[in-house]
This record gives sequence, structure tokens and C-alpha cells, in this order.
Amino acid sequence: MKIFNFVKKFIFKYKSSLIVFLFFSIIGWLMSIIVPYITGNYIDLLLQSKDFKVIYDFTAKIILIGITTIFTSFIVSYTYVKIQTKSMTDLNFYVLDHVTKLPILYFKGVDSAYLNQRINSDSNTVVSFVLANMLDILTNALTIIFLAYISMRINAKLTLELMALIPLYIFLYFVFRKPLYIRGYELKEKQNEFFSKMNDNLQNVKVIKLNATFKVETERLNSAFEKMFNSLLRYTKVSYLFNSSNSMVTTIARVIIFFVGGMEIINGNLTIGDFTIISSYFSMMIGSVGYFLNLGKSYQDALVSYDRLRQILDEHQEINGTNRLEGIDTIELRNVSFAYDNSKKIIHDFNYEFKKGKIYCIVGYNGAGKSTLINVILGILVNYYSGEIYYNSIEIKGLDMYYIRRKIIGVTEQEPKLVNDTIINNLIYGVEVYDYKTIDKLLKDLNVNIDKFHEGLNTKLNEASSNISGGEKLKIAIARTFLKDPDVIVLDEPTSALDVVSIEKLKSMLTALKKEKIILIVTHNQEFLNIADEVIDLNRISKKVECLV
Repeated sequence: MKIFNFVKKFIFKYKSSLIVFLFFSIIGWLMSIIVPYITGNYIDLLLQSKDFKVIYDFTAKIILIGITTIFTSFIVSYTYVKIQTKSMTDLNFYVLDHVTKLPILYFKGVDSAYLNQRINSDSNTVVSFVLANMLDILTNALTIIFLAYISMRINAKLTLELMALIPLYIFLYFVFRKPLYIRGYELKEKQNEFFSKMNDNLQNVKVIKLNATFKVETERLNSAFEKMFNSLLRYTKVSYLFNSSNSMVTTIARVIIFFVGGMEIINGNLTIGDFTIISSYFSMMIGSVGYFLNLGKSYQDALVSYDRLRQILDEHQEINGTNRLEGIDTIELRNVSFAYDNSKKIIHDFNYEFKKGKIYCIVGYNGAGKSTLINVILGILVNYYSGEIYYNSIEIKGLDMYYIRRKIIGVTEQEPKLVNDTIINNLIYGVEVYDYKTIDKLLKDLNVNIDKFHEGLNTKLNEASSNISGGEKLKIAIARTFLKDPDVIVLDEPTSALDVVSIEKLKSMLTALKKEKIILIVTHNQEFLNIADEVIDLNRISKKVECLV
């Protein structure tokens, strides 16, 4: 029930398609019930009558039922795929949205390929389980009750002897329930780990080539495969034993049908047509009972996926308040400290106030905490620091920092990530208001020659943006930050891939913009120190920040 409650909001979102799916599924179920009954009566009528009208009537009924079944099967399959795909995607996006709002340190040591594969496969499993079984549970229950009633009316003795096997079916499920869950969970984990290793192999192809570590990578893949393969064998063994036990019960049922049924026919207590009906109906009942037992097995599989999704969703999201700002005039840090995993503090009792109209340069050796300080200021590490941070005298933990970073903060990272899309779509990524005149001016100011690209702004960047230079990539990222026209501009090592001319142009742009903005620059470049109003030297910090003004 908890799996159904978890998934229903994603499935019920498509009510009209769901109604069509349920309606035609019921029609298809009724057709499956009617055919054996009509067939049994037809056999008895043929044995009793030589009237060709019986054949014509039966043939017409079978044709009508066949056409109806084909039509309903198509509608059911089509709507199932439609609902299943959309619902699974919605759940997938729901979990991914939650993941993106988890504290940044959650991702430390997390394999992104493994996590993505896990979310995708588990979302598919739980949605498919609920959608496939929400009606089947009812129809299979009705099948057992309805067909048992009809069979009892035809021959109670044979029906009761057959139904005595049902408790054995149920017993077998409870024997295998826990082993199926344990082995199923283990298999899913090993599969995700194996596919993650395969993904790593493709992502690191350049490193593999440079170091010629083909054999090492093959050994890593083989090791992951062996773990997955052994897990698969263990799961297959338990699954086969469960299925074999069910097959044994089914074989016993067939023996009873043919032995007891044959005796009843010879004794005149059962017609051949009725024997056919009971035989068909009991096969359907066994199928329905088997469905409920396999439901137990598939439930264990779905429960594994549900528990793994729940494990992710139970992780607490990072702090994000509700208050919104439409502008930022000051950012103040009071006694701010930060350390990774209870290690030595990278930032200790940091006190500082950043004001609009100034350029601030943050300098320091590698590992001094420059990027960490930026992440603390921007609220990326909001769950982990101690002390207080204020935007316009409002504590950051009460602010909607998602809104603020989206609207009025612009950041260019040292190694900017561009999306696998066109240059223009990378420029306007996350930018809500823009015009092409401004874009052209920014690119010109940053010394970007778009004409060199065959399709200009519509040139598509390939994976990892390898069809443009590092400098062009950085300039596109800087242009995107400026196009956003934020109140706070953050540039992390903006000169790392720029030539001298581009650096001078960028300095001029920053100087022209600073009046209405707070500009933070992480840099080693002396040229930017020359335009800074204040320099924060993290090398000189012991217990409090020292500034070179």
C-alpha cells in the first residue's frame, strides 16, 4: 500500500488516459471469461445436435470476441505505455529535483552515473508495478471468486479438490518472500555499480589513452562484472526455486483435473463440455492465484526500488528560506567559520562586509579557502558553516537563495560547464530577459569572434565543449554572467584561459559596471588587483581576516 500511495500522484495526474486504460482492461478481462464458457457449451451442443446453425452462431460469436479483444488489447497497450512513460519520467524528475536541492557535501564521494542509473531504474520499477497491478489485483480476485462459483455449480467435487491446492501456493510465497527481497536488493545495487564503472570508462577515455591503462580499466570492469554476475546467479537460484515450486503445484492440479474429471465423466456426473469449462477455468484460477504469489515476488522487487528511492528522498534538503530580495546592497559575514568533515577549519571567525560599488579581489595560495569562501557567501554551504551571513541585514538562512542566485547573482566558475547545446542557448542559459543587440555587444567587448564558427551563434557545442577553446568557453560563461545583469558578480580565476587583450577588455568592463554592483574576483593576476577597491588576502588570515585596501 505504501508503494501505491507513493506513486499514485504521478499516475493519477493522467486521469483521462487512466480511465480509458481501466475501461478497456475490464472489457478485455470479460472477453477472457466468456470464451471458455461459450466453448464448453458449443462442444456439448455439437455432441447433442447436428444443426449447422450452432456452428454459424458460435463462429459469429468467436469472430466478434476476437475483433473486440484485438481492439481492446491495442488500446490497453497504447495507454499503458503512455501513462507508464510519463509517470515514470515525472517521478524521475521529482527525485532528481530533490537530489539537486540536497546539501552540496552529500555529493562528496557519490558516483553520479550510479546515482542516475539507480534513480531511473527504481522509478521505472515502482511505476510499472503500481500501474500494472492496480486493476489486475481486482480482476484476478474476481476471477478466482467468479470462476470458482461457476465451477462449483458445474461439479462441486472436482472444484473443491482443486481448490485444496491453493493454500500450498500461499505457503510457498511466505517461504521465499525474504530471500527474494534480499537477493533482489543486492542485484540492483551490483547492476548500478557495474553500469557506473562502464560510464566512468567512457568518460575517462582521454586519461586512459594518455596513460595507456587499457588493461587496468578492463580489470576494473571485469571485477565489477564478476560481482554483478555472482549476484545475478544468487538471485536466479532463489527465483528458479520459487518458480519450480509453483510449477510443481500446477502439475499436481493437472493430474487431479484429468484423473478426477475423467472419472466424473465416466460416471455421468460431468459432460465433456463442462469438463472443458472447469479445466479452462481452473487454469485461469491457478493463473490468478499464481498472479498473487508472483505479485508477492514482484512486490519484493518493487519494495527494493521503493526503499532505495525513499532512502534518497529521506535525505534532508539544504536550508532555503522564503524571503526574497530584488536587489543586494550589502553582504556581511560575522564570525563565520567552516571546516570539511570536522577537519581543520578552512575559514575561522571571518568578519567582513561587502558593499555595492566596489570590486573585491580574494587572493591566497591553493587550499587557502578562496573558492570555499565564495561558496559560503553564496549560500552553497549554508548547512555547514557557523556564524552569521546577512544580505541587506537579513540572515541568509531566512532568504530564498534559489530565487536570489537565479535572479540577482551571477557566477563564472574557473572551469565553467557549458551544456551540450548551441552557443546562443549557452549564453541565455538561466537568463530570463535578453536581447541580441546586448549579446552582440558583450561578445564584441570580450573579443569573441563568432563569425569563425560555421553556424555562428547556432553552432552546437559537442560533449565537454571540445569544439571550442578554453578561452572561448570562459568568455561565453562571462558573457552569460554579464547578460544576466546581476547585482552581485562573482568571477573565479577569470584570467585562467584569457589572453592579454581579453583581460584588459574584461577589466574595463568590470570598472564600468562596479557602480551598481558588488563584484567579487578570485584571482592570482596582479592586473585585477590594480582595479580592486579592496583585496582580501587569505594567506594572512589567522583568526580574523586582514584586508589590503
